[in-house]
Amino acid sequence: MNYSINETSQLTGLSKYTLRYYEKEKLIPEVKRDSRGYRVYTEQDIEWLTFLLNIRQTGMPINKIKQFSQMRFKIETIPARRQLLFEHKESIIKQEERLKKSMEAIDAKIKRYERYVELKSEQE
Repeated sequence: MNYSINETSQLTGLSKYTLRYYEKEKLIPEVKRDSRGYRVYTEQDIEWLTFLLNIRQTGMPINKIKQFSQMRFKIETIPARRQLLFEHKESIIKQEERLKKSMEAIDAKIKRYERYVELKSEQE
């Protein structure tokens, strides 16, 4: 099945501007055009864009995404792509640990404030 840029935007949540930017920056392969010159996205394009969204949302920098994208169709780059994803996964795990500690500190502060509010209301 083929999708217009509007349909692709709706399916992926990416704006038309972002889709054009991703194409210009070679994050996605050159998108096919129909007889009128309009972009035509395939199921494979949608899957790739969804993957890009996932790794982007986890904080992978654009330069790493570009690097990964440029290797995408080269079988010999599979070990390098695997390593890039593994390193990014390790980075996410460390980030999760930092976020967990930060969340614990925030929770402790909220509890302290709740006790303060409870004591103050008891005194009134």
